[in-house]
Amino acid sequence: MAEFDKATRPEPTERPGHYAILLDEQWSIGPKLHGGYLLAVLARAARTAIADERPDHTCPQAVTGTFLQAPEPGPATMEVTVLRLGRGASQLRVRLDQDGPAVEAACVLGPPAALSPDDHEPGPPELTPFEDCPRSPTATDDGRGSLPIMGVVDTRLDPRTTGFLQGRPSGEGRIAGWVSLDSGEPWTPEGLLVALDILPPATFDMGLAGWSPTMSLSAHVVAAPVPGPLRVVQWVERAGADRMHETCRVWDPAGRLVGHAHQLAAIRR
Repeated sequence: MAEFDKATRPEPTERPGHYAILLDEQWSIGPKLHGGYLLAVLARAARTAIADERPDHTCPQAVTGTFLQAPEPGPATMEVTVLRLGRGASQLRVRLDQDGPAVEAACVLGPPAALSPDDHEPGPPELTPFEDCPRSPTATDDGRGSLPIMGVVDTRLDPRTTGFLQGRPSGEGRIAGWVSLDSGEPWTPEGLLVALDILPPATFDMGLAGWSPTMSLSAHVVAAPVPGPLRVVQWVERAGADRMHETCRVWDPAGRLVGHAHQLAAIRR
């Protein structure tokens, strides 16, 4: 069930606003399900809940998730609460439960943005070409253990930002690379929620290796990307003794900024 569409598909239940989901173990980092994948699951449930009333509200323009506990791969349930249905945007709250509340998200859904040449946004960074960047393996010795998600998301770090893999972090706290779906599926607006959380913690580039569980992740989707690998850059805004703040930006092959995110994560050295 590795394909993104299948792995995020909610099943309606007899109770209005309630859905069942089979969380796919392939979308994991170590033993834990990937945070961006979980946000995508919740955002899709929100879109499904208002599909009849607002069929044009297909883009998760803003999703802020709070991770209460780490759900396990397997069955889970979701409850969607519609807070407001508007013309330009709809606000919803989604909670994922598995033996109690696990993840809760506030979602703003609307139509994908109509981009124009007059839009003001940061341009894409220069990266080593996609084909010259090695694909990230599904197992590492950097403290994260097995990385099943790398089998479904083709992630290629720019070698210019991976000195930490040889024990030579730059100290800048910045990592960049390319991402595409291994299934050949095009990136969707919901898929961008995965791309905005797919790179290793940028603290690795500061010599801080170890587990970095996400506590809160706020992702903003600007537009649906055109097909092809996405450019991703992630950097540390601040790192303390046990917390870090990271920012991530994603550009599509047309050079458009299609998403950005900010997260609060713990530092487990």
